[in-house]
Amino acid sequence: MISLHIQYALYSVRLLSEFIVPRAQKWFFMEYKTQLKSNITGEQLLTLSMDMGEKMIICGAEANRVEDTIRRICLAYGCTKVDVFSITSYLSTTIRLPDGTHDTQTRRIHSYSNNLDKLEYLNAISRHICNNTPAYNNIETEIAYIKKDRNFPWYMSISGYILSSSAFAVFFGGSIRDGLIAGLLSTIAYIMDLKIRPLGINMLMYNFFCTFLLGVLARFIGLTGFIDNLDKVFIGLVMLYIPGTQMTNSIRDILCGDIMSGLLRLIEAVMLAIAIALGFATSIMGLNLFFH
Repeated sequence: MISLHIQYALYSVRLLSEFIVPRAQKWFFMEYKTQLKSNITGEQLLTLSMDMGEKMIICGAEANRVEDTIRRICLAYGCTKVDVFSITSYLSTTIRLPDGTHDTQTRRIHSYSNNLDKLEYLNAISRHICNNTPAYNNIETEIAYIKKDRNFPWYMSISGYILSSSAFAVFFGGSIRDGLIAGLLSTIAYIMDLKIRPLGINMLMYNFFCTFLLGVLARFIGLTGFIDNLDKVFIGLVMLYIPGTQMTNSIRDILCGDIMSGLLRLIEAVMLAIAIALGFATSIMGLNLFFH
């Protein structure tokens, strides 16, 4: 009889531990933890984090940094699980909310460049959001900045073009006149980047067209005798288009385990380099055939 009572007691304890306690915990979780922090909704959180990630890709961030930023923001607000997938042209995020529901957003990225100043600001915003988890209405200024395209002043940009091309032309053995011509032609490259690139032209065709045009102009100026070393002018101009940051990011993505994103960046960087070389080569060979 005593053993029977003991069995009933053990059965009751087992029933309590396997049935009642888990359901009580689930009820408590559903009752008190069904909302994200700061009363932000899942849709608002996804919009905020995806805007951040999209702008980071456009500014030239590597895939690992983009995914880590989105994951940290969502977890900081109380998401129980965050799955992020990022490549150069696509971004997708799925979050699991405390109540067990899921939200998903995807973004298609059509173009990107390098803007390290804005990328640094985006990183600062993400750290502020993760540390303080402000309400959605209190970060409207930052969100507006994220959505707005803001570049350097024109005089700073054109100065960078001139200094880069002139310095490389002289560095690789060119004369002062070679540096001056390279700087002059770099202003044309800046104008094309300012007026033509925003039209959404394929980057391979755009780089080929720009380098071909610059090569033709440099060749014509060389016929006047003002250029001492035409090849050094070409070197100064080609440095404006070399996708060095993109190739570096591709190697980093591969080393971090993002093989697909890294290979896409690497292939695109190689194809851009080929288009640049073909543009200058076509201009040289075409004019040589024309004048001879």
